[in-house]
Amino acid sequence: MAMYHLRVKFVKRSAGRSSVAASAYRSGQKLTDQREGKTHDYTRKSDVEFSEVLLPDHMPVSLASREALWNAVETGIKRKDGQPAFEVEVALPRELSREQCVELARSFALDQFVSKGLPVDLNIHRPTASDGGEHPHAHLLISTRRFNDDGTLDRAATDMQDNPAAVRRVYALEEAGKIDEAVIAQRGTNLGQWREAWADYSNRFLADSGSESRVDHRTLAAQQIDREPTLNIGFAFYGLLRGFTGHLADRIDQWKQIDWRNAMRGQMQRIRATRPDLTAEFLAHAREYGQRFFPELEREPTDRGLDHER
Repeated sequence: MAMYHLRVKFVKRSAGRSSVAASAYRSGQKLTDQREGKTHDYTRKSDVEFSEVLLPDHMPVSLASREALWNAVETGIKRKDGQPAFEVEVALPRELSREQCVELARSFALDQFVSKGLPVDLNIHRPTASDGGEHPHAHLLISTRRFNDDGTLDRAATDMQDNPAAVRRVYALEEAGKIDEAVIAQRGTNLGQWREAWADYSNRFLADSGSESRVDHRTLAAQQIDREPTLNIGFAFYGLLRGFTGHLADRIDQWKQIDWRNAMRGQMQRIRATRPDLTAEFLAHAREYGQRFFPELEREPTDRGLDHER
């Protein structure tokens, strides 16, 4: 089963960030921020596999230069605490070829953002994952402002921006293991709509490629696991337990997995009882965060024929 991940981040001046610097890092290029008078050089970055700027039809072709584009954004926004850009980060399926990954990311960007008047700075990275395999993912850096025909900034695209506090709440719930509450909290947000759309796009490309893999998480729902008694110390503590080795590490790993299954089973029951329409989204998030807590879930089956997904 392919890995599912979509996360939204914000480029805010109040946090000392610049869209020019963000673009330079993600594209692995050297760009100069005219507003700050700083040059950001990331030409030594080696994992950038693909890079392009996607513009709505009405925008001047000159803004296809990312330095021109992001300087137009930075100099056009006057507020000291302005937010020039936001970023949508997505995991690309390993099952797809590099060309298919480009087409998947490009199609999603064009349909979800460019068609609605926002330029997108698209970059695909392919570093090595913790399991030794490839970790292809895409960064979509998106302007918070639409542009006029002459290349000047228009008003903020508030219809395409969620309240950062609302997004932080969703992430906090997910990080705390409260997946059911997070799924409910993101309903009606752009984040929720983009996550649903990304799963649809990914599955369509996987199907077209002939792969049987899907960003589908129903394997968790198929588990029939009785309640197993265990102490609850919170999911955020799991990472600290990886320092143990040997027999103790094995026992702790069993304990963590029992705790996770119990929590997800209980949350699944609540979702089914109160919001059955959100079942699919809950399963998607449960698997994503399950892989974060247990990286071994990302590994392919070993020669012992283990089914890590189940």
